[in-house]
Amino acid sequence: MKIFDCPVLGPRPASEFLCAGSAIPGMQNDDLAGARHAVYFGDATAKVKREWWFHRASQLWFIVSRDTATDAVLDIGPAAGSGDPHVA
Repeated sequence: MKIFDCPVLGPRPASEFLCAGSAIPGMQNDDLAGARHAVYFGDATAKVKREWWFHRASQLWFIVSRDTATDAVLDIGPAAGSGDPHVA
């Protein structure tokens, strides 16, 4: 079983999380066409990517750095505005 070592929730099974896709900077603005292009035609090469992940039980969002070649989670942290009082 794959375990995420979450700094907020502690070690949790990956099955408790849902991946919502790449944390693409273009998703932060109003350029919907640019964001859509990045999602559907973005770089699919194996490398370290930042992704949005949602923890169902806590209803918190996280940003995960994951090596897509090995599926290893390199870093996980709460997303800003995720409802966690520890996030500025």
